[in-house]
Amino acid sequence: MSPREAHRARYIEGWDHADPEKLMASITGDFRFDDPVDPKPVTANMLVAYMPVWPKRAAALGGSFDFEMTDRTIQDKDGILTEWYWWVLKGTAAEGTALIKTCDDGVMFEGLTYFRSPWPLLR
Repeated sequence: MSPREAHRARYIEGWDHADPEKLMASITGDFRFDDPVDPKPVTANMLVAYMPVWPKRAAALGGSFDFEMTDRTIQDKDGILTEWYWWVLKGTAAEGTALIKTCDDGVMFEGLTYFRSPWPLLR
């Protein structure tokens, strides 16, 4: 497993298990999480405080913080691991795509788009 793949796996584990140590160990210092439901991108120093947002959103819709990810496309080129996939927040009407970019230093970026959103999009 390459460093990029290891960081990417740790990043997903951090989210799946609400583990801030794993999450922070997987990202770069200039990490950015961009979700059009949020008023501005989440940076590395904001990420731990942001983590509870998604479980709360899911609970408010009667669902749980459990994603189904399908149609995964992965490209490892020029030192960047790029992953795109379709996601559904199980038990809710929320679904869309995610793009994650990872280098050997960690996850640099995750950006979400929505096909269906139960929340107003701010951007």
